[in-house]
Amino acid sequence: MQANHKYNIYMFIATIFFGMTYVLTKICLNYSTEFHIISFRFSIAFIISLIFLHKKIFPVKRREFFYSLLLGLLLFLIFIAMTVGVKYTTATNASFLISLSVIFIPFFSWIFNKEKPKKSIFVVLVISLIGIMLLTLDKNLEFHIGDILCLICATLFTFYVIITERIVKNNNPIALGVLQFGWVSLFSFLVQYPVENFIIPKNKIFWFSMVLLGVFCTAFGYITQTIAQKNLSSTVVGFILSLEPVFSGIFGYFFLNEHLSFQQYIGAFLLLMSVIYVSVKN
Repeated sequence: MQANHKYNIYMFIATIFFGMTYVLTKICLNYSTEFHIISFRFSIAFIISLIFLHKKIFPVKRREFFYSLLLGLLLFLIFIAMTVGVKYTTATNASFLISLSVIFIPFFSWIFNKEKPKKSIFVVLVISLIGIMLLTLDKNLEFHIGDILCLICATLFTFYVIITERIVKNNNPIALGVLQFGWVSLFSFLVQYPVENFIIPKNKIFWFSMVLLGVFCTAFGYITQTIAQKNLSSTVVGFILSLEPVFSGIFGYFFLNEHLSFQQYIGAFLLLMSVIYVSVKN
């Protein structure tokens, strides 16, 4: 098997798990609360990553420690928006809306890096906005809080990508990645005590879903993506990642019985095409 084909398969498998994230989060919300889910998920991811990657992490430089703190705090906010957003919308809607971060990145780069996006990106933005409205507006032409939170999540994630791109250039990306898992876990544990109290769920479905979330959707997914990005072009990685909402929609249909209306299918199609276009062209 050629090396590139091997990494294509790895990236494809990681994208399947990324698409599964929203469905598993929705299942976990039936048995626990938002901060519990975030803390358990990232604790598992941190422990697993530390076991397998400790030789590539230590020694940690002081600046990497503080950079990971910054990234961890931002990632914590991202997952608050995502987890609460999934609670109040469908897993399918959440995945399509959060995938819009791919479209937002060129505009954030314009602001922070003075990299003016191509004119075609503005056309794609208009198409994606139409897709958002078709996917999320109800009969009364109102957005739901879950959809709004997912859009906030996409915006925060775009900001996270831009900052990470700057930080990793002169630092150990694996150390940053694993340590930020630990910070997210710590922040969520600290918040959940006064807000939710600490309770360990006993349901087997919860823990099965949580292990999948922590081990495969987080630790395996992000580590695999890091390895794949060193061996594949950003175009290929972006194109494969753009399939995430497709997998989420499939899992949502079979495991959560989520159905889209004809209007929502059109909106989802416009969003998917917009994401794929930007992934390839940018």
